[in-house]
Amino acid sequence: MVFIHGGGFIEGTGILEWGVGPHFFIEYGVLMVSINYRVGPFGFMSTGDDVMPGNIGLKDQILALQWIQKNIKYFGGDPEKVTIFGQSAGGASVSYLLLSPLAQGLFRAAIQESGSAINPWAYQRDQVEITYQTAALLNPEFETNRNSTELLKFLQSVPAKDLDHASYNLTRKYEESAGNIQLSKGFYYTPVIEHEHTNALLTKQQYVAYENGNFTKVPVLIGFNAEESLFMLGRTLHRTLKAYDENPNFLVPFDMHVKNLTTLIEIGGKIKKFYSPDKNLEDNKLAGIQYHSTQDFDRAVIKQAELQAPYTPVYFYYFTYSGILGNNPKSLNGSGAVGHGEEMNYIFNKWLSVDLPDNSDFSKFPEEDVLVHYRFMSIFTNFAKELNPTPRKEDVLQNITWPVVEKGKFHYVEIGKDLTVHDSIPKSEVYNFWNELYDTYAEKPYDTF
Repeated sequence: MVFIHGGGFIEGTGILEWGVGPHFFIEYGVLMVSINYRVGPFGFMSTGDDVMPGNIGLKDQILALQWIQKNIKYFGGDPEKVTIFGQSAGGASVSYLLLSPLAQGLFRAAIQESGSAINPWAYQRDQVEITYQTAALLNPEFETNRNSTELLKFLQSVPAKDLDHASYNLTRKYEESAGNIQLSKGFYYTPVIEHEHTNALLTKQQYVAYENGNFTKVPVLIGFNAEESLFMLGRTLHRTLKAYDENPNFLVPFDMHVKNLTTLIEIGGKIKKFYSPDKNLEDNKLAGIQYHSTQDFDRAVIKQAELQAPYTPVYFYYFTYSGILGNNPKSLNGSGAVGHGEEMNYIFNKWLSVDLPDNSDFSKFPEEDVLVHYRFMSIFTNFAKELNPTPRKEDVLQNITWPVVEKGKFHYVEIGKDLTVHDSIPKSEVYNFWNELYDTYAEKPYDTF
């Protein structure tokens, strides 16, 4: 099992200190590999041509998978039984690898935790402009100079630390702009669609590729947590919600391709009324969190599963169990209780992590938390070994049989205090609202959703 870390494509690492210890997987007879890849400007700048086509970070991941194919046998692994899995931007990375012809044959199964290539934040439409603006902070010449060869030569001469600081300053500059407070335009250093060339990773819109079945057909286990955006509490949430009240059009996803301001305001008003019918969003943190959970995570993950299901087995999970082991200090009355990344504490040993509690001694945690750990490990390793999270009846999994997602019947398993099989979309009222909104107002083809 090859783990691809998250971090918004701007940060992160696969090392033990970041809490990705392999020990639990080893106990289940699985060899776990974690990899690093270039992030931020080093991994995702692009000039939109052959000079800097982009997606270097994803190509690093492919290089790692190629290395594993050649060498994993020396560590006791089987190159024909590789499962890739990732969380957040790592989950989106897995989704991109499914789409890329460069990655075909390098894995036989995929797990995506709270991330998809069709999440709005995981794709950047204006990467060429962002690349030149990053360089312009180091050399004002590139405010007007659009020569990609000269740009590359300059960037190769710049100390890495200076380039890193420039990318940070550019990101901060845009974050202060109210028009950029939503993530629907994408994080600033993320994957792009490349022009046609020999080593292109992605040349077609990712939504369209999934819709048309143009992806690697392997079994997929995919899902998200009950309230992904709880992490926004205490950050810039108040400023963000105030901006939405003042400019409802900011609530409208960029990928709907609506240009008319009057229509944007109309759609924004419908979104605001759906989430907070009786008061401003500024005075309704719950509505704001729920909007962002949908906009930034849930909607795209569900849609990818729907698009893939006609072509390949898709197993969907919805994680709702809130335990001490999850280590989520934030909560909000009325919201789901499981935030972004909480499942990581149930699957990775974190005894070396400086920021997370030591979970190597389960006597420190409630029995129910430990049981959820065992369930996650059984689900993930069953899937990696046998391409099915429940290949047989198991007491630890309450003897359930996990059905695949079907067209017209969205089966999924809720991982709560118990394992529960459902046959309708999680948060279906919310998802149906957005589907209807896209059907009524959006213009195809979509890239994200």
